[in-house]
Amino acid sequence: MNGKFAALLLLCGSIQAFAQGSGASSLLLIDKNKAAGVPATAGAPGAALDHSVLIQRYGTVLDRRPIGAGGLTAWTVEKNGRRVVLYTTADGQAVISGVVWETLSGRNLSDQFVGGVPNVKGPLGASNAPALQERAMAQVGQGAALVGKFSGAIPESIKTVDSLAGIKEGKAGQADTLYVIFDPRCPYCRKAYTFTREYVKRGFSIKWIPAVVLGNDQQGNALSATILQAKPDQQLEALRRVLGNKEEIATAPNKETLEALGRNAAFFFAAFQNNKVDQAGVPAAFFLDKRTGQPRMMTGISEMPVIEEVFGKL
Repeated sequence: MNGKFAALLLLCGSIQAFAQGSGASSLLLIDKNKAAGVPATAGAPGAALDHSVLIQRYGTVLDRRPIGAGGLTAWTVEKNGRRVVLYTTADGQAVISGVVWETLSGRNLSDQFVGGVPNVKGPLGASNAPALQERAMAQVGQGAALVGKFSGAIPESIKTVDSLAGIKEGKAGQADTLYVIFDPRCPYCRKAYTFTREYVKRGFSIKWIPAVVLGNDQQGNALSATILQAKPDQQLEALRRVLGNKEEIATAPNKETLEALGRNAAFFFAAFQNNKVDQAGVPAAFFLDKRTGQPRMMTGISEMPVIEEVFGKL
């Protein structure tokens, strides 16, 4: 993003699932009136009280707090027992769900609102989120993606993601492993880690692949190096502390680690580009869907309906 902007926003928790090669929509919510070319009036984006009116579409407003960077305002809203933090732009023309990073300092400005709370969901007003969750639940009933046997040839794309540097939980083969590309600073990646603990206990395999994609490379590289450069018998503990517990344990990355992180990030961005997805987001999951025999890429792996599509219900 251009350095003129005060904040860098990357969507980390979009509830979006798609087969490899298909597209996906962004969770940037643009006001319908503006999209239709309707002029701003009282009660529409641009008027004095528009921000509050706009946010009330997505639930009951619990808190409003300007964050300074980029003229954004953070709103905590609740609907049907779920809380989410949304951001409005200074002109009130857009509502954004994601993580806000201050460009100059690299500081995560969203943690003060999100705090890694497990019940923070994606934007409640996203037009396609409910339908996608319903579709994911329906597919669970037809058999989870990673459950069952596969006797065909392993696709090259699965072999490629398997070759990326990361930490693997479990000993399953490529056809039975969920590959998750994550940035160790992303709260939705931490949710994905937390929500998959019981599945790992029951024998499922996950390979966690760090990639520094949220800016401030020095900070991201140091946290990722803590995981990748740990001794073999300490790697899972390092993953748990950095990703699970959000411990800021910095390690000076060596040349091999920096090269590996570069490959991981290159694969990450190429995957979204190849799938014609404009907005890349972490965590991103890759796996062989045994129901179709085809490789699959999926975001939203921090949400239980999506996790259940992959592994099934507990």
